[in-house]
Amino acid sequence: MPLAVALAALGVLGGCDVTIKDGDLSVEHALGRATQEFSRTYPLAPNGRVEVVNTNGDVEVTTGPSGTVSVSATLLARALTDDHAKSLLDASKIEEEATPEHVRLATARAGRPGGLDVHYKLVVPAEARLEVTATSGTIKADGIAGHVKVMVANGGIELTALRGTVDAASVNGHMSIRMAEVTGRLRIEATNGRVSLEVPKDVKATLNARSVNGGITVTGLNTQEATGRRIRSIESQLNGGGPEIDVRVTNGRITIEGK
Repeated sequence: MPLAVALAALGVLGGCDVTIKDGDLSVEHALGRATQEFSRTYPLAPNGRVEVVNTNGDVEVTTGPSGTVSVSATLLARALTDDHAKSLLDASKIEEEATPEHVRLATARAGRPGGLDVHYKLVVPAEARLEVTATSGTIKADGIAGHVKVMVANGGIELTALRGTVDAASVNGHMSIRMAEVTGRLRIEATNGRVSLEVPKDVKATLNARSVNGGITVTGLNTQEATGRRIRSIESQLNGGGPEIDVRVTNGRITIEGK
């Protein structure tokens, strides 16, 4: 089966497990389910780092008291039968590495038929440094003042009320980033998908935005270049300049708004 046809099939087989091996596409309807809950609390030093490495599933991060990281997660296994799903779940786990300076959680899936989704919810100190990597799903973070680094292959990124530096990348999916302050460099890169960025209208920054196939729209900010649907590259000092805001998209529009 041609690869393009196989990839198209993936989009309409949401309730199935799809395997491509030696050029052949096999489809199994996953009717069985098994779930497991995970809950942990870890100490975290000031400016400590919190890292999540996920395969499939959403990751949501909010802020809470200093000195503590709280994690809850739901593991959902899918297979042909409930027994097979339970077997997959039993062989999968969340790997933990925790010190006061660095808390790391990683989804470890058994190499057997079936699908595994893990949905994480974390409450971290506002000053924590956050790193999240996922294969598919939506990554959300709200209120983080430390450095935020997020990467997803297939899914969305939603970052709100951030106050620190940002390094965000997506292959396929929409990105929405709202900054309460811009205190350092922002690097935002997408291959296929729209990027929406909101910054304070009085931000002092150096804007460098480029879209290869798409347009750039800037509103609420005094840029040194005209903007419109046909603009594909902007370099501008905002309110005298400051930290770099670097936004790059291969296929998709860039919208930047000052509020």
